[in-house]
Amino acid sequence: MQAIVSNKAHPDWGCATIPLPIPDEEYAHCMELLEQLEIGGATASDCRIDRLDHSLAVLDVLEGQEVNIDELDFLARSIDRYWGNEQDKFEGMAYKLGIKDIQGFINLSFGCEQATVITNFEDLNRAGREHYMDTHGGGAPVDVLNQLDGEKLIRDLIATGTGTVTPNGVIFDNGFRMEPQYTGQNFPVYYDKVYLMELELAPVTSEPDSSPMTLLLPTPEKRLERLLERGGYRTAEDVQVRTWQSELPDQINNCLNFRREGLIELNRMYQAVEKMNDAAMDGLAAAVLMAKPECASQVQHLAENLDFFEFIPNIKTPEELGRFMIQQSGHFEYDPNLDGFYDYAKYGEQRVREQAGEFNELGYVGYTGAMSLDELMMEDPVEQYQREQEEQGQTMGGMA
Repeated sequence: MQAIVSNKAHPDWGCATIPLPIPDEEYAHCMELLEQLEIGGATASDCRIDRLDHSLAVLDVLEGQEVNIDELDFLARSIDRYWGNEQDKFEGMAYKLGIKDIQGFINLSFGCEQATVITNFEDLNRAGREHYMDTHGGGAPVDVLNQLDGEKLIRDLIATGTGTVTPNGVIFDNGFRMEPQYTGQNFPVYYDKVYLMELELAPVTSEPDSSPMTLLLPTPEKRLERLLERGGYRTAEDVQVRTWQSELPDQINNCLNFRREGLIELNRMYQAVEKMNDAAMDGLAAAVLMAKPECASQVQHLAENLDFFEFIPNIKTPEELGRFMIQQSGHFEYDPNLDGFYDYAKYGEQRVREQAGEFNELGYVGYTGAMSLDELMMEDPVEQYQREQEEQGQTMGGMA
C-alpha cells in the first residue's frame, strides 16, 4: 500500500507519500516528512488521506479521512500477511459489518480468517473443503479432506440462508464476533517479523496490578519513542519492566539486568544483533563470556565489533585448537603424510597467547583487536579513534 497524506488545514503546504507498511529503515525519514507538514503526531489523527493506493477496495472509505499515521501503518502491517482468499474474507466481512473507520478495520483484521467466502460457484467441492478448514483452525489432514464431500458441505451452508452477498462473493461469518483488540491506545501484540524480546511495561509509580503495556524489540528508535508516548509515557525513564522474554542465548541474557536496563539501550542492542545468523550469535555469546559485559550497551559494542573475535565452536584444548587451525582453517597447506610431525598443542598454545584467548563452554574464543576489551565495550572504536585524534590535534596545537 501507499498513502498520500496532507495537512487538512494547510493543503497548500503540499503532501507526503508514505509507503505502507513503513519499512523499519524508512520510519524515521517518513516521520520527518510528516513533521515538515506539521502532522503525524504520535497520538493525533491529523493526516488527511488524499489517496490510498492499495488492492482492497473496501479501504476506499478512508480517503478524505484524517487518520493517525501509526494506526494506518499498523493496519497495513496486519493485513500484509493475507494470502489466498483471506483478503476476500477481510473485505467481505468489512462490507457485511459496515466498517468505515480505521479502528474498526484494525479489529477486523484479527480473526476474520475464520469466515467463509464463496467466490467461485463452479467448484463447490473446493469451496466446501475451504469452509471445513475455515471452521477447523485453518487446516486439516489430507486424508480428512480427501474423504470430505465438499460440495454437500457447502450446499448445506448455503441452504442456511446466513450468507451475505458482497462485491467479493458470498460471505458467511461462521459465528465470528469482532473483539475490541485495539481500543485506541496501545496496539495489540502482533508478530509481523522476528522479534527478539517481549517486554511488559508499566509506569514507575504504578501499582503491581495495573494494566501493563507490551513492547516488542527491536523496533526503530523513533517508533519506540512514539509507542511510549502513545502509552502515556513522556520518556523511557517513566516505565519499569515487569516481565520479559528474550530470544538471545543464555550467555547473553545472564549478563543483563532487564529490570534496570534502559529501553533505548536494550533496543539498540537488539538492533545490533537482529540480523545475525546462528553462527554469529554463538560467536557473540562466546565473546560475552570472554569480555564479561555488564550492560546492554556493552553487549551492543561487542556485537558491532565481532570481527575482532575469532570463535571456533566445540574446541576445548590447545591441541584441538592447533589441529583445527592446521588441518581445517585453510590458513595452512596441510599434508596428511606429515601428520605425525605437527605439534598441534604447541601451535595452539601459541595462538592462545597471541590472542589472549580462552576456552569456555562454547568453544575457543580469541580477541585480535588493538584496544583492550574494556575500551572496546565503552564506546564505538571509530568514534573513540576520532575523539583521540581530535584531542591529539588540540594538544599538538597547544604545544606549537
